[in-house]
Amino acid sequence: MASKKKKRKNMITLLSLCAVFVLLLVVYFAASKWKDGEEEETAEPDAGMQLLAVETGDISEIKAESDLFSYTVKAEENQWKFVGDEEFPLATAKVDTMAEILMDFRATSLVLADADDLSEYGLLQPALTLTVTKKNGEVSTFCIGDNSSADGGYYACVQGSNDVYLIEAQTQEAFYLSREDMMQFDTVPTFTSDSAEGLKVVSDTYKSFTIKDSTEDLKDLTAMALYTMALYDVYERPVRVDLTNFATLMENYASIALGEFVTYHAADAALYGLSSPATALTVWYQGEGEEETDDFTLYFGNRTEDGSGIYVRLEGSNQIFIMAAETAETLLKVDTFSVLSRFTQMVNITSISGLTVQYDGSERVFGMRHEKEENENGSTTSTDYFTVDGKELDKEGGDLFRDLYQVIIGVAIEAELKEDAVTGTKEVLALTFFEDGTNEVMHKVRYLPIEGDVAHYAVEENGLCLFIVDAATVDELIVKIKEFQP
Repeated sequence: MASKKKKRKNMITLLSLCAVFVLLLVVYFAASKWKDGEEEETAEPDAGMQLLAVETGDISEIKAESDLFSYTVKAEENQWKFVGDEEFPLATAKVDTMAEILMDFRATSLVLADADDLSEYGLLQPALTLTVTKKNGEVSTFCIGDNSSADGGYYACVQGSNDVYLIEAQTQEAFYLSREDMMQFDTVPTFTSDSAEGLKVVSDTYKSFTIKDSTEDLKDLTAMALYTMALYDVYERPVRVDLTNFATLMENYASIALGEFVTYHAADAALYGLSSPATALTVWYQGEGEEETDDFTLYFGNRTEDGSGIYVRLEGSNQIFIMAAETAETLLKVDTFSVLSRFTQMVNITSISGLTVQYDGSERVFGMRHEKEENENGSTTSTDYFTVDGKELDKEGGDLFRDLYQVIIGVAIEAELKEDAVTGTKEVLALTFFEDGTNEVMHKVRYLPIEGDVAHYAVEENGLCLFIVDAATVDELIVKIKEFQP
C-alpha cells in the first residue's frame, strides 16, 4: 500500500515538472517574438533602391512619352527649353522638380526579379516612358506602368530589364504631365487697392482717361496732401481725385482673372484683334520697395462670336485668353466722376492770408494772420488771428469764424455740368482765396445760375465750369455769411 502511494506521488511530481517546462517554453517563445517585433519597429526604414543619380548640371535632356502628353526639354545656357516649339511657355519650375528627383531617382522596393510577364504590371506598353540623357552621352530609360492599389505607388522597370520595382506616386506624377501641366500661364500681378498709384484706359470704344500723381500740376490747397492724385484727359484740365474713392475703385483691379486660355503663338494675335489693339488698360502700384513702382498693361481685342467674352493678352506676352465680357466692362467702363474730390474749395485756413466773398452786389472781407513761435524744445506753436471787414476778432469770435469757414469749404459738387447747359455771367456767390505770404490770388470759385435749372448752380473753378452743386446749399451759405456778426 505504501509503495502505491509513493508511485502516485512521483507521478504527480513528474507531471508538475512537465507543466513548468511547458510554461517556460511558452514564456521563452513569447519573449522571443516580442523582442523580434520590437526590433522590427525600431529598425531603420528601408531606404529603397537607387535607380539613377544624376546632378542637374549634368542633364542634357529629359524626354517623356506618355498617353497623356509627350514632351522633351533640353538644358541650354543654364535654362530649360521646350524642344520642338520655341514659343511654348514652359513651366520651368516643373522641370526643376524633375531634375531634383533625378538626383536620387529611387524605387521604394523590388516587387519581382526577372518577371515572366511585364504586361501584368503595365510595363510591356507603359503609360509613361522616361528617358534621361546626360551631357556625356549616357542614356537611361525607365518604364512606368500601372498603379499598385495595395501600395499606392507605381510599377517601374529599367528598359531592357524584367526586374519590377515600385516607385512613389509623387515620383510618377512629377513626369506624367498634361500639356497644360507643362505650361506656365500668364497671371496679372496682384496688389492691395490702397497701394495703387495710377490707372489708365486708352480706347476708341470706352472713355479714355488717366488717374495719376498730380503734385507737379496742381497746388495742394489742403496743405496736408489730401488730394495728391488727379483725373487727366477727361476735362480741359486735371481734376483732383479723392484717394479713398480711388482705392475703392481699384478693388476691381487688385486681382484680375484673365479667363480661359486660348493660344500662345504670336501669329495668332491678329486673329483675335490683339496684334494692334485699340483698347489698353494700365495699372501702376507700389512694389515691394517703398520707392518702387510696378505696373502692367492689359490689351483687349475682339469679342467672341457669341459676345460673351473678349480676347485679352498682357503686354510683352503672346498668351491669349478669353475674359468674360462682364469682367472686361467693369475694368474699362469706368465712372470717373465717382473718384473725384467733391470739394472744389477745400482750402486750408492756415495757408491763406485772406478771403473775399461777393454776393448780391455786397462784399465781405475776412483776413487771417498766422504767427509762429518756436518753443524751448524746438517745436513750433502757431497762433491764428482773424478780422472781418477790418474788425479784429477775439478768441470767441475767431472760433465762430472757424465754424463758418468749415461750412464755406464744405460745399460739394453733385454732378457734371451738361455740355449744352447755358450759365449766367453774374455769379450768385464768389469766393477768392489769397495765398499766405504773397497775398496773391490762390484760388477762385464762382457759383453761376443755369438756364432752366433752378435746383442747381454751376461751379466755376479758376475760370472753368465743369460741375454743378445744390442751389439750396449755396443759398443757405449766403444767408450764413450775411448774418455773420461776431
